[in-house]
Parts: sequence; C-alpha cells; structure tokens
Amino acid sequence: MNDEIRIDEKVKLRNAIMIIGLDGWGNGGKISTFTVKYLADKLGAKKLGEIPSERFQNYLIQRPLVTIREGLMESYVPPGNDLFYRKGKKGGQDLVLVLGFEPHLEWQTYTQAVLSLAEKMDVRRIYTVGGYLADVSHETETPVSTSTNNKKIIPELEKAGLELTNYRGPTSVYSEILWRSKEKGLDVVSLWSAVPMYVTGIYPKAAYQMLKKLTQLIGMDLDLGDLRKRAEEFEVEVEEEEVMGPSEMRSLIEDMRRRGREKEPTYIH
Repeated sequence: MNDEIRIDEKVKLRNAIMIIGLDGWGNGGKISTFTVKYLADKLGAKKLGEIPSERFQNYLIQRPLVTIREGLMESYVPPGNDLFYRKGKKGGQDLVLVLGFEPHLEWQTYTQAVLSLAEKMDVRRIYTVGGYLADVSHETETPVSTSTNNKKIIPELEKAGLELTNYRGPTSVYSEILWRSKEKGLDVVSLWSAVPMYVTGIYPKAAYQMLKKLTQLIGMDLDLGDLRKRAEEFEVEVEEEEVMGPSEMRSLIEDMRRRGREKEPTYIH
C-alpha cells in the first residue's frame, strides 16, 4: 500500500471487524497480545501483511529478537506489527487482526497507517484490547471497562455488561486511534481488563472474560472452554503459591481481600 504498511493486495474482505492487540504499556497480564494470538490460532487466521518497524520503533527500548542454534543464526525478528485476516464462512464475520508492539514514535503516522488498512479491508468497526494493573484480587470477578468515540453505541456496550471508563491521565496509542477515527467516521471501541498487581505473565482469568465480552460484541460463537479451564487451573496455582510462597505475596493478597473494591481501580487508558 505504502511505506508504512505492506499487505497482500489480493485479499478482499467485506464489512470486517479489526481487533488490535499490542505489547507495551497497555499489556498488563499479556491480555492485549494473548487475546489476538488466541483468536488468530483458534480461527486459523492467515497472514495479511505487516506494518514495518523501522519508522515507529526505538530499538533501544524494544530490541529485535534473534535465534541462534549451535552457532547458526536461524531467525531475526524486529518489533513490528503482523497483520492477519480471517474470512467468515457462510456469512460469518470477516476479521482483521493486528498483533505486535505499540509504536514508540510517530503515533499519528502509525494511526493513519492503521486507518488506511481499515479502509482498504472494508472495516466497519475497530476494537482495541488492553490490560492494566489494578487493586483487584484474583478471587473476584474480572472487570472489563470500555470507551468509544461514538456515543450512539454506548447503550450497546452497557447492554454487554461493560463498565464505562472514567479516566484522566497518560494514555496509549489506542486513544490516538480512537480520536483520529472520528475524522473518518469509523467506530472504535477500546476494551480494558483489570489485572491483579501481583500477577506476572499471562492472566488467563482476565483473558477469558475479555474474549467473552469481545465475541459477544462481535456476534461470534466461539468455544472458550479451553481458556476457562486454564483460568480455573490458574486460580488453584495462585492458592498454592499463597500458602507456600513468599510472605509479601500473602500479605498483598490479604490486603486486596480486605479492601475488596472500595478503592477505584487505577486505569491506564
């Protein structure tokens, strides 16, 4: 298409949904990247193209990854954005998936590249997915909050059981996409899941809730049984770590239990 984005020009979609999951500041519990990876794997999504990294990434912050085996260099992967697509069968939903790293540089140019892709792929709505660390416990229901650039779809989001975000402060590139999309008349919904601050790595309970809400909004029937089981196993593992693990972790979990949700979560929208 241009220097900012490269796609397979032969792929044609209709009335598609775009879902964006980026590593970086808004990827608490790996919710952002895990959600998109899960969908890509589960739905058998195919490679559509890429947003090259040269213009948008600072390699001193996010370095390329290399694989060397027995002295032989096997791979070199810069921190760009990979693009995937899935054509819905028998009238099913067409999808465009964006998976990669939040840009460090030129947010406006990056956003314009994403919006150009959306126009090319006949995207009717964009969903961005994020995770934030908050004063919540793994024992409580995982809240999913939302914001949008179109007040007309707020009733739809409320009906889906999503919390409407109230926040003022530093933000991610998702807000740039939300804001710039208004000029194009393109609806964007930003979804954020709370993650206990003591959790490291993937938080499957939040990922499960995120995917439940996302598939509900899209109108997609997707079996999430494997992820639900993983979330249940994770809770057992945390309970075992609480008993056997460091006293600091036990104290933190007990503090979360006492406070419950009296204190508003700290959103990093």
